[in-house]
Amino acid sequence: MYIWAGLLSAVAARFFLGLVGKSGTRGVIVLVAPAVEETAKTGAALLLNADIFLTHVVFGGVELAADSRRGRGVWPGLAALALHSVLGFIAAWLYQARESLPLALLPAAALHALWNHAAVVLLGPGRRVIK
Repeated sequence: MYIWAGLLSAVAARFFLGLVGKSGTRGVIVLVAPAVEETAKTGAALLLNADIFLTHVVFGGVELAADSRRGRGVWPGLAALALHSVLGFIAAWLYQARESLPLALLPAAALHALWNHAAVVLLGPGRRVIK
């Protein structure tokens, strides 16, 4: 079931982020995207009674595939897979410990936002991505 949850969360996140637009503004990348993605991943796992951690891993795998198809190279995709796996571990552990969706989502979304902020600062306009 976690494969379906991971795929559903990837589609849902892309859909909702598409509604925000392709502005690529720092606020969307750093604040909105992490909140949408963490809610989609953990929410889909709970909705489908799937493993939260493995749902996050599948989501990261989808980002790996998408980055590779877009010609960004394998490294950004592997970084996304690693990030979503770590965030999934955190969300799963917190949800299991407290059975609270907000307590599972907030730390994962905050860490995701910090990651995206670092990526924007380090790899933003005028920065070179190593392929």
